[in-house]
Amino acid sequence: MGLFSKVNQKIGSGSDIEGADARAGFYWVEDYKGDNLIWRLPRNIILNDNVLVREDEYGIFFRDGKALAVFDRPDRYALTTQNIPILKDIIGATMGNVQIGEFYWAQRREFRDKFGTSQPLAFRDSDFGVVQIRMFGQFAYKVSDPMLLITQFVGTKGLTKSEEVVEWLKGQIVMVLNDILGELKAKKQMGVLDMPAYLQEIEQMSLAKLTAETESYGLKIMKFSGLTISMPDEVQEAINKRGAMSALGVNYMQYQSGKAIENIGVGAAEGGEGAGFAMMGAGMGAGFGMGNMMMQGMGGMGGAPAPFGQAQPQAVSSAKPCAKCGAAVPEGAKFCPSCGEKQDSGSFCPECGAAVPAGAKFCPECGKKVGASVCAKCGAELAAGAKFCPECGERV
Repeated sequence: MGLFSKVNQKIGSGSDIEGADARAGFYWVEDYKGDNLIWRLPRNIILNDNVLVREDEYGIFFRDGKALAVFDRPDRYALTTQNIPILKDIIGATMGNVQIGEFYWAQRREFRDKFGTSQPLAFRDSDFGVVQIRMFGQFAYKVSDPMLLITQFVGTKGLTKSEEVVEWLKGQIVMVLNDILGELKAKKQMGVLDMPAYLQEIEQMSLAKLTAETESYGLKIMKFSGLTISMPDEVQEAINKRGAMSALGVNYMQYQSGKAIENIGVGAAEGGEGAGFAMMGAGMGAGFGMGNMMMQGMGGMGGAPAPFGQAQPQAVSSAKPCAKCGAAVPEGAKFCPSCGEKQDSGSFCPECGAAVPAGAKFCPECGKKVGASVCAKCGAELAAGAKFCPECGERV
């Protein structure tokens, strides 16, 4: 509803208004005032007009951009120099049909409303970068000083509707919340994942700051609660994934593989034979992925992506340099691909089967001595051409 809500007018007569009041207009407000915080008599006040102020209302006389008098007790008031002494200096001895100003009413009761950010607020987070967040909540307010209220909003700001006053109040709330988020980030390094733990503190800080901000305008915030901070869908999805991976103890690749199998499994249950083939293919792909991760863990050349937030490991090269030209020679090649030089392939350990470089006397994997004949029974070293073991007598 507008600031200027409908007001019923009745011209006084000797039958209903006694004495001098019979010459003045008599006004009262209709029973239904709705949710108007303030509203105005639809025409200017004339000297000796009568106004009615009820128990749940303030009456305010307004002239030249300033509230000059407040009627805070329920009664019928004649707007004369007796009730408004300052009129003596304004109109002097002038009497009769003289317009002397405007008259407003303001409700005493407490109002409740909701607020929300019309546009997302940018918040710089250490984990997710610049995040667009929205905030919603509830608040209660009431008129604390009707003279300041009319002077500041009607006289200074020129706001002529209750909706405009309430929108200004909601804008102040969002501005204060934005300041508090920045303050908590600077002082306590608060991130978007920490905000739920700070909701009560944010509400208390907001109530204290808003009280100081709005009291100079004749309004008081009585309550501030129900604060909700929401993230964009993509940020919320990333938060949910991170929490799920932490709970399951898996990395990003394992999590995605599991989700893919789960989703295709649901499709197979609903889609018949074709979906069954798709699930088989997904299972093979997941098996290859797990094989790569196992090879990576064993020190091979696995190409599985690194876990979330970690650097990608570098593959270990299996090539060796050519003894003649220094070019890289693939493992197992007998000739250099650059110069054609024959490569010494070495031998294999009889104990563990690992490759042993040429000229090596011990296996680089298990430490077994190699390069000389040994007894198959006791492992003692055999001299060249020996037919029996010198230690146990076993025939060689």
